[in-house]
Amino acid sequence: MKKLSVFLFLFCHQLLAQEFISSKIQFSGYIEAYYNYDFNLPENHLRPDFLYNFTRHNEVSINLAVLKASYEDDNIRGNLAIMGGTYAQFNLAEEPAWAQMLNEVSVGVKLNEKLWLDVGIMPSHIGFESWYGMDCWHLSRSLMAENSPYFLTGARFSYAVSEKMDIQLWLANGWQNVQKDSRNQSLAVGIGVNHRPIEGLVVNYSNFFGNESPQPIRMNRFFNNFYAQYEKNKWGVTIGADYGIEASFVGNPHQWYGITASLRRQFLDKFFVAGRAEYYSDPVGIILNEGLKVSGLSANLDYHINKSALIRLEARQFMSPEAIFSLPEAKFSKGNTAVTGSLAVRF
Repeated sequence: MKKLSVFLFLFCHQLLAQEFISSKIQFSGYIEAYYNYDFNLPENHLRPDFLYNFTRHNEVSINLAVLKASYEDDNIRGNLAIMGGTYAQFNLAEEPAWAQMLNEVSVGVKLNEKLWLDVGIMPSHIGFESWYGMDCWHLSRSLMAENSPYFLTGARFSYAVSEKMDIQLWLANGWQNVQKDSRNQSLAVGIGVNHRPIEGLVVNYSNFFGNESPQPIRMNRFFNNFYAQYEKNKWGVTIGADYGIEASFVGNPHQWYGITASLRRQFLDKFFVAGRAEYYSDPVGIILNEGLKVSGLSANLDYHINKSALIRLEARQFMSPEAIFSLPEAKFSKGNTAVTGSLAVRF
């Protein structure tokens, strides 16, 4: 009888523990479908290769589909998210097949009341745009966002200085890598400072420092990102800038930079309009596959069906001083125009 009582006690304790743990696990999902029409009519059905979202021309496709489980209690937390879609296909094209489905995988421990240590694959501290389109003002991502890390793999210290300021310190596997190149054993570091001086205003600075060249060659990269975003009533404005330098074999370091500015306005409760102007210059191809300079304009109309569903329509124009955009029959143009529609659902 005593053994039975002990068994029942342990069994009930296990059930209660499982129920306690499961009550702290949150499941969520995100699906973003789209149709894109590129007026340059690319024969390979692909948008320009400096884009990693909404990359397919003249077909209905899935940009991103994510299933995520999150756990957090007073001292530990963790995230596991798997994904598919053209974002994963193109943004993680250089990763091994097993890694291309990993959107976020991390575990964290609270070191004190204001300090967390998280390790794994996590959203980058760089920039104001997310892989979740519903969290961004525009249907498409800016040229700056597309060509800087969406995620980093490594260790992150997050420190809450105050209610108005947070600081992150990173030790990472390099410039948006899940698995490092076997020829490069260097690790990278980065700092992010997020300041909210007044209600509605966010000012952010972040950087990245590391070697992205195969060893024994060392060509250090130092990248900086700044943005300020302000929202009040029904208006919002964002300005952002990137500047990076990387050592060269001879002479001065190579440089690249980008700037962007966005304006958004809400009307009729569920509708938003937004416009964006941007410029990106990478003349020697440090980040881009080929050196080029590109200007861009875009405008989009959003309809929020509810908090969990969003319909969008965007027109986007790229311009370059040189004919870099492909046309049928091996011709090239100085411009590229596309229209994209999307439907995103979060659950």
